[in-house]
Amino acid sequence: MIVDRTAIFQNREHAAHLLGERLMVYKNADAVVVAVSGGGIHIGAYLAKLLQLRLEVIPCRKIKNPADEQKTIGAVSAEAVVFHEEEHNIPQDYIYHQIQLMQHAIQRQCKRYHKETLRQLLEDRIIILVDDLVMTGDTMLASIRTIRNYGPLEIIVAVPIVTPEGTRAIADEMDKILYLTIEPQPMGRVYKDFPDVAQEEVLEILRKSRSRTNPGEEFWSN
Repeated sequence: MIVDRTAIFQNREHAAHLLGERLMVYKNADAVVVAVSGGGIHIGAYLAKLLQLRLEVIPCRKIKNPADEQKTIGAVSAEAVVFHEEEHNIPQDYIYHQIQLMQHAIQRQCKRYHKETLRQLLEDRIIILVDDLVMTGDTMLASIRTIRNYGPLEIIVAVPIVTPEGTRAIADEMDKILYLTIEPQPMGRVYKDFPDVAQEEVLEILRKSRSRTNPGEEFWSN
């Protein structure tokens, strides 16, 4: 593991640049960079260019606490649901309804994002699974469990920022983790520029990534 408590990132691209220096051993490998949808796409696009690898996206959505939308109670990906067992006060019908809504939305996203199934894209490959940070670990854990179902050779989690809670949540289900800084509460303190990422932006980055001759060249040369 790589820990740099002094790291301060201007934005996701700056963080990806620093993270990429640690991943050069995977350049031109039989690997795929998989970004957790949303903020992970900027990290993934930069790394795909740097490492000359294919870029893909795994949709994943957080389940919000109905009493406080700033908090989450779990996450949903294509083939996995992660739920905080201690959240006993949340109505079961709310949880069921949220899971159903999110699974349908994720199915639609997968059809928009991928020309092939994720299994076809990820089976027997090294997966470099990236996001902009790991807080509770819910979305990363749900993503890992879905990818594990597709038979990858190895899952390497690569993120600029993690929390102790997040690393504990995913520790038993990944093969390797690489991060730059570990902080108890990194949001708003480590990234100076941290805008939301819309689905259309994810699609545009994927489109440009797939249209290039060399991974990332077209998008990142602008």
